[in-house]
This record gives sequence, structure tokens and C-alpha cells, in this order.
Amino acid sequence: MKITIHRASQIGGQITCISTYKASIIIDLGHNLSNNAKDDDPLNNDYAITEITKGCSAILYTHYHGDHIGLFHNVPDHITQYIGKVAKQVVCLKYKYLSFLPDESNKQKYQHALKIAYEMLTFNEKEVMTFGDITVTPYLVSHSAYDAYMFLIEAEGKRILHTGDFRGHGYLSKGLLPTIKKYIGQVDLLIIEGTMLGRQSEKVMHENDIKEKAKRLMKQYKYAFVHCSSTDLDRLADFKQAHRKTKIGCPLVVDNYQKDILEIFSKEAGKYSDLFDFGNVYDFRLPLSNNPKLLNWMKNDGFTMFIRSTDKFNNMLNELLPQLDASQVLLIYSQWSGYINKNKNTVKDEYINLHKRFTYIEHIHTSGHATIDTLRNVCELTNPRLAILPIHKEKETYFSSIGLSSQLQDKIITTNCILKNDIEIHYKCK
Repeated sequence: MKITIHRASQIGGQITCISTYKASIIIDLGHNLSNNAKDDDPLNNDYAITEITKGCSAILYTHYHGDHIGLFHNVPDHITQYIGKVAKQVVCLKYKYLSFLPDESNKQKYQHALKIAYEMLTFNEKEVMTFGDITVTPYLVSHSAYDAYMFLIEAEGKRILHTGDFRGHGYLSKGLLPTIKKYIGQVDLLIIEGTMLGRQSEKVMHENDIKEKAKRLMKQYKYAFVHCSSTDLDRLADFKQAHRKTKIGCPLVVDNYQKDILEIFSKEAGKYSDLFDFGNVYDFRLPLSNNPKLLNWMKNDGFTMFIRSTDKFNNMLNELLPQLDASQVLLIYSQWSGYINKNKNTVKDEYINLHKRFTYIEHIHTSGHATIDTLRNVCELTNPRLAILPIHKEKETYFSSIGLSSQLQDKIITTNCILKNDIEIHYKCK
């Protein structure tokens, strides 16, 4: 067996290849996280991906974030790609809307990506998939993307758990450790994310704590703008719940893209819990004056609005903000601080410019990734016989810092090696 991990010592751009003599699969084919949307990924071309996927039986995606799926449109047509059922709907909707943008230079690229996304196959949780002598079983995890999975891979008598991105403090997290205990147990190799290794001082709250803090803020301010990911189900549910508890009879306002996303989540996740049923939301059209009923309702009674850093929202704010009492306007920022911290090379200028439009700003956020305690719990529960392979971590962070037993510490591998004379481990940085 051969395991090749591309770009393990960075957050984003994840690619893991697992091969036997008879078959080969790839887990995630992610784009580098880029600064200010600048595309500088050396693998973002057909030639590079054709080389990486040569001989590949299938590609499976843990979730729909771009740093895990972003290179899917470069994959040769003959290779089958798999993703969760709801995740596929989110990806298709994203590229459908991108195809409608007036950017003619990228329209063909987006249309091609949409075609490839529609052709992806889907899987169900705990449903075994077979590729030659490799079997893969997906298990649902909590992450800042809904319909995210870890994969149990079995081949040549070995059991490998690839965690993807996961956490222990989301609404779906209560099933994490019981699932590992009941369905997975001990493995031979653990391929595990380590995003929070470099953020150990970062305060991590449960999603429910986000909701409670949002409720207190929404009571104080009549007009609440919320800047969060449009595809983070848990976070959207936090603010929806806070809105419903504090702004009774007031509209929850979105744009048409966000409304379509919420309809997907309500239909697919809402059937399991009312928490994820978003009910009636109101999408705005520009200019707002063309819908005086909604505009007057918002001005008179108050509202909550999910916003994004796009030209459409900037044009909407140009029209709306002058009509509101500035002392009653609040922006809640609920994304990673690195996007707005000027000392970071991850800063997004469009986020900074959006925030300059508001006087009162509150930051409420919690990570989509596993804390040190959760990482340690997963390592101890799976108790890998042969190796722990860290991925999705900053270069100058060390998995040994999470406080594992000496027995497990000795199994952390971050360099090329051969295990038990029958498993080759290869790390590729670029």
C-alpha cells in the first residue's frame, strides 16, 4: 500500500492518495487558500491534476469547502467523483450562480465546473463503497460545512481513518465519539487534521453559546447585519434562532442566493430538527425602493440580514444605511479573525472595506475545527497500531503538542517512510 499526502503542512489544498496494486483513490482535491481571491495555486490546471489522478479509481470529497474540493473541475472526465448528497446541491448552486455573473472572462470556466458538479455521484452515511480491493465507508461529522464526512478506508488487511475537517463543539458533534466507538474502533493508520494546533489560545465556544450571545446583541440593536458564511448551517441556525427569539414579527432578510441555500438546508436538514428549518425568509431586490412594503417593514420594525462582501450588498447598503438610525445599527462578524486582521497575510480587503461602513461591530465566532482535547480524544479512541499522519496544519506546528501518551507520540509520522515493510508514506509539499 502507498499513501501520498500532498501539502500536509498547510491549511488548505488537501489531497490524499491511497493506492494498492489493484486500485487507487483520492480523498479531497483542494485548492490552496488564497489571499484576496488571487489564484496562485500551481496545481490549478488540467496538466497537474491529470498527473496526480493518473491511475485513480475514484475521488471522494469530505465536504464542499474550496480547500478540499476546489480543483474538481480539472479532473479528467473518465474519473468518477463522489460527494455527499446535500454537499452536491450546495456545490451545484454555487456554480449555477457564478455562471450568471456578468464576468464574461470566467463564465465558461464556471459553466464547465457546473457541468462537472452535476455529474458527481453521491453517497450515504455508513454505505460501503468498493473500488477494486479498497472499501470506503463515510461517517457524518460536524464542521462549518454541512454534510461533511470522515472516511474509513479498508484495504490489504489495513484500516485507515481519514478524518477530513471535524470538530467536537457543533450541534452534530455529540455523535462524534459514540460513532468512533461503535462503528470504527481501533485503526492501523489515522490521517487527522490539525488546524487548531496553531490557534491553541483561540477561544472556542459551542454553537449554542454563539446563539445566546447573538440573542443579547439583537435585543440591544434594532437593525442587525450578520456577516457569516452563507453555507455554514450551524452558524446560520444560530442567528436564525436568535432572530426569532428577539425580533418577533420582524423579517429575516437575505439575497436570492442565500435564500436558495437556506431552502436546501431547510429541506434536507430541517426534516431532522426544527433548528435547521429556516421557514420564511425575505430576499431583497435592488433598488430596495421597488419593494416599499419590505423596505418600510424593515425600517419600522427592525430586521436581521445576512450579508456578504459583494457589489450587490454594497449597493444595497448605499441605499439602506442612510435611512436607518445609525445608533441602532449593528454588524455581527462571525468568521475567522484572520480574514480581517491586518497583521495576517490571509486578510481579505473586501471584508475590511465592508466593515468600514459600520460604527458598531461585534465579533462572535467559533472554529469549525477540532480543539486540542478533541484531537487527543480521537487519537486515543482509534489508538492507531502503526501511525498518526497529521494533515491540514500550519508548517511550524506539531501534533506532539496535544499531550498524547508516549506510545502514541512515537507513532506520529511527518516524513517519508516505510511501515512494516508494506506501507509506503510519502509527503509532497507542493
